[in-house]
Amino acid sequence: MKQTNKREPLSRERILSAALDIVDREGLEAISMRRLGQALGVEAMSLYNHVPNKAAILDGLFETVLAEVPSAKRAGTWQVALRERAQALRKALRTHPNTLPLFATRAAVTPGAIAHVEAVLDTLRNAGFSPDEALSALQVLMAFVVGHSLSSYAPQPDDARSHPAYQQLNEKDFPRVHEIARVLDSHDVEKEFELGLEAMMTGLEANPARRKPARK
Repeated sequence: MKQTNKREPLSRERILSAALDIVDREGLEAISMRRLGQALGVEAMSLYNHVPNKAAILDGLFETVLAEVPSAKRAGTWQVALRERAQALRKALRTHPNTLPLFATRAAVTPGAIAHVEAVLDTLRNAGFSPDEALSALQVLMAFVVGHSLSSYAPQPDDARSHPAYQQLNEKDFPRVHEIARVLDSHDVEKEFELGLEAMMTGLEANPARRKPARK
């Protein structure tokens, strides 16, 4: 009996999975409809039945990475809930460092991505933050997680890297820079991240807007 190989049907999920694989290996600049079509073994035009344009692919990549952040668990306090989500997001960004520019420049626009925004806002509102203060807290938290992850993990081409020669500076003029230069190689950026996250939780807890639980 003659066997036939059935090709997996094209879908938005399959396209986005292929797009993320390309970005992980080659970077965001490698994404195009033609490149995706080649990776999936289809004509580029057939992709438009599932994703209208490249912007939709980038928005979908944003959503796909966020999908690796676990759904919110019942936490004892809002601080614990926010800390766990921040740590989970950092882990997802560390896994897919080539997607970091998306999180630094794009908003959540798909329902799947907005669901994560909703979860954080709900945590803050139930903790007593006003809508405006909840928005500010969300924005600041995202800026910290994404910004610190960018500085820690964003890949750079070899010909774009700078290698500051701190040790060659005049120590009399830059004594503190010389001090930190001696510990740079052993500096733990994960502990640094946790220090910043803890400071942010302390600051949010002291926010005067957090007075009464939000009414449901």
